[in-house]
Amino acid sequence: MNKKDLVGALASQCDCTQAQAGEFVDAFASTVVAELKRGNEVNLPGFGKFIAKHRPSRQMRNPATGEQMMSKAKTSAQFKPSIGLKDL
Repeated sequence: MNKKDLVGALASQCDCTQAQAGEFVDAFASTVVAELKRGNEVNLPGFGKFIAKHRPSRQMRNPATGEQMMSKAKTSAQFKPSIGLKDL
């Protein structure tokens, strides 16, 4: 399922236009991204939670040259499904 299919399914289930459903999907995605950027988690009971996972910098080796270097610290998004979703 891609975004267009999701918008169409939401529009039919919620009895609204596809434009309104598209705005909802965009608003949901931007809200989740904003909360993760702040370092917060977004918990949706029965579905799962989105977590901002911080990865500190570490020493690594360049495979092409063998040179030791430091990787950059970064934060990435992680999704942990709820138990109900895992059982599917």
